[in-house]
Amino acid sequence: MFSSGLDDVLLADAVRDGRPDVADVALEVGASAARLGVPLHEVMDHVERAYAGKPPSFEATRAAVLAWADEALVLHADISCEDPLTSLATTPYVRSRLAEIYRGAERDGHDVAHRTALVVVELPRGHAGHELEQSLRALDVAEAMRAVFAGDETVARVSPRRFAALVGRERADFLTLSMLRILLERALGDDARPRLWVEELPPSSDGVARVLAGLSE
Repeated sequence: MFSSGLDDVLLADAVRDGRPDVADVALEVGASAARLGVPLHEVMDHVERAYAGKPPSFEATRAAVLAWADEALVLHADISCEDPLTSLATTPYVRSRLAEIYRGAERDGHDVAHRTALVVVELPRGHAGHELEQSLRALDVAEAMRAVFAGDETVARVSPRRFAALVGRERADFLTLSMLRILLERALGDDARPRLWVEELPPSSDGVARVLAGLSE
């Protein structure tokens, strides 16, 4: 059993018995681990132990990791959908919006990645600095992103140093990104040059948790 109380036997029994639902069991183990606060590296150790020295199957590993990431994101941030410092959206709200977008895409038969993207801003790690300074920089980034994405786009703070705007693909163009970069450089000064990129969305909703988990690190 995990130190936090998660049953350590379920997956090992499924693997030993050669059951066809090993991936389903791994999925439940991963989700349960996240709910109990078990870190991902401990979940991966558990998957390896379940295979008793043999390489774990890709399907079981993938199921456990994605289930853990999916559940952890749900539990990750404030109950509120709004970051208390910047008043930007939170990661769970972005996840909820993406779920709606993918459902609509499935219904209408189009590819989300062709119509939607995430524009990401990352403050330099070396300039995290004092908590007050970091907070002021976050407010500057929020103001710049709201100025550029002033329509119905969702602008969120996904980690202390990262911010993301969920936008239509046409709003992730060179001109818009250049305008955002200029506003950020004016607000932050030459000593804090942020990194700016377009994060591609996965072809299906199955990959959303992994993308958001990566951005939230």
